[in-house]
Amino acid sequence: MRIILYLGKGGVGKTTVSASTATSIARRGQRVLIMSTDVAHSLADAFSVELSSTPLEVEKNLFAMEVNVLAEIRENWNELYSYFSSILMHDGANEIVAEELAIMPGMEEMISLRYIWKAAKSGDYDVVIVDAAPTGETMRLLGMPESYGWYSDKIGGWHSKAIGFAAPLLTKFMPKKNIFKLMPEVNEHMKELHAMLQDKSITTFRVVLNPENMVIKEALRVQTYLNLFGYKLDAAIVNKILPPSSADSYLQSLIDTQAKYLRIIENCFYPVPIFRAQLSTEEIINTDKLDNLSKQIFGDKNPAEVLYINDKTQVLAKVDGKYVLSLYLPNVEVKKLNVNIKGDELLVDINNFRKSIILPNVLIGRKTEGADFSEGNLSITFSS
Repeated sequence: MRIILYLGKGGVGKTTVSASTATSIARRGQRVLIMSTDVAHSLADAFSVELSSTPLEVEKNLFAMEVNVLAEIRENWNELYSYFSSILMHDGANEIVAEELAIMPGMEEMISLRYIWKAAKSGDYDVVIVDAAPTGETMRLLGMPESYGWYSDKIGGWHSKAIGFAAPLLTKFMPKKNIFKLMPEVNEHMKELHAMLQDKSITTFRVVLNPENMVIKEALRVQTYLNLFGYKLDAAIVNKILPPSSADSYLQSLIDTQAKYLRIIENCFYPVPIFRAQLSTEEIINTDKLDNLSKQIFGDKNPAEVLYINDKTQVLAKVDGKYVLSLYLPNVEVKKLNVNIKGDELLVDINNFRKSIILPNVLIGRKTEGADFSEGNLSITFSS
């Protein structure tokens, strides 16, 4: 069983790369489900078919679906949805506003994760590919398995106390069936999925980016938080690369700019393997074109394989009350080392090699106190 999640900033071509990977794997003979967890779905456009929250067989071995969170809530979580909307209407919100606000924070992420869990547990597929929402939403989604248990315990505890102290007052607002009993069941599913997501032989993450400054920063943020959550990044796919040269001076200036950013990407994501895709002159909107794109990106490699087998590229730990950030930099020979912090960015210069890391919130504002390089690992100590 394999789960592959594609992450990245909106507009980088994440859906197209995800769909091309799914098509290639399916044509190699494995049963593949690709699902979109983005609210603004475009997976159906990539395959030129109508998709819903029920898997559709696009071609042999290839199934696709788009998670419809609102439909799922109304269909299968109606008691919870109705309960909160009734409370909001009682507090003065009109019916339409109450229905809109009744979707609790985190519910979209929880439902998306439940779909991944159900697909992985079904036994119907060899590979599940997730075309994830843009970075911010996806980071919340990836943090959900760990945080859901805490929230369910708190809400369950609140519910028990409220019923004990104010049963007569709350009874008329409560549904006949106790919706809170669903939370422990979902919590078990979240724990099981969390174990799957952290099992590096099952689940890997891939970031899609373009050779542009803002996009690179967003991709680096993805890399940082994947490491923080203990998830494995096994590839970076650089999309929309221009031809190597052009007789047109305007286009050549864009090519030169991209070349600069491509060098930055090589340094920043090292030693994670980097794959490239040229900017296409036509839309890639059917399975034959998607399969050709996958061949361009991965060559002879099977995209279902784990593409990078070493451990995390970054590890953050607390040692003797201080934070230590360790970076895995094999094959880098340190002769001259310089470490600087610029805003939320850590810049590491080693000879002519520069690596940029987006710092997690816990390190922002802290000063570096020293660095040590040993056996391919650079350890940077931050003040407590």
